[in-house]
Amino acid sequence: MRTGAIAVCIAMLVVAGLAGTARADWDPTTLPKPKWVQMPDLQFGMDINATWKQGPTGGPQWPFVKTVADDFLCVQTEPITDVHIWGSWLDDKINLNAVFKLSIHDDIPAGPGGVNYSQPGQQLWQHLFKPTEYRVRPWATANEDFYDPNTGQMLGRDMTVWQYNFFIPEAEAFMQKGTEKEPKVYWLDVMAILPPPADGSIDPTVFGWKTSREHWNDDAVFGDTPDPAIPPTIWSELRDPRVADHPSLDMAFVITPEPATLCLLGAGVVGLLARRRRK
Repeated sequence: MRTGAIAVCIAMLVVAGLAGTARADWDPTTLPKPKWVQMPDLQFGMDINATWKQGPTGGPQWPFVKTVADDFLCVQTEPITDVHIWGSWLDDKINLNAVFKLSIHDDIPAGPGGVNYSQPGQQLWQHLFKPTEYRVRPWATANEDFYDPNTGQMLGRDMTVWQYNFFIPEAEAFMQKGTEKEPKVYWLDVMAILPPPADGSIDPTVFGWKTSREHWNDDAVFGDTPDPAIPPTIWSELRDPRVADHPSLDMAFVITPEPATLCLLGAGVVGLLARRRRK
């Protein structure tokens, strides 16, 4: 009896620890294994302008009208409740009031009748994260370029890589519908919405989503919109302007298991300990 109680307590601690991991900064050295991960490229990577901000006259401030998106593969039908991305701020000038819009889109594959690269289709889900609704921490240092694909110019550089951690209540989460037999492609879109300064000045801060060292499927893409509530209708693929053959660019992000998956893992621990006790 005492052994059984100890086993249950240990299992509860395991579940609690895993649940804590699911709601904390993502660490690649700890469990659980992510559903999808593309690590940041700290050697040859750069940051892509993913900022939307209002100009001093009230309209959008071009070229800061951006959404950046990258595709990922779903092989399990379950909610997406944790998303983690890496990014930097131009010249390391951080805006603590940034509101992040994350959205998930269906996939328009490349092929007849379309363009020669895949891109986001219909918006299936979106969520706005206020500054109090996400976690951020410094991840690494890397002297990297900061690129705007509209102008084709390097806006400057940055030194600090930040990890942004977004947690979505399960009741508000997007339910992905892929399976092992019928995998499904989705797109994750990221936009940092910067409120105008109260004094009417021009805000110098710009957020960039960091590129990844991993590449999957087609290139990441960017799109412009006059209103952050309206998804772009035209998408352009992202390629590295620094290299002669302009290789593909993909973005750095992680999608991790939701609490329900962790509870199933914890239940497995309980069962294992119970079987050991019967032996």
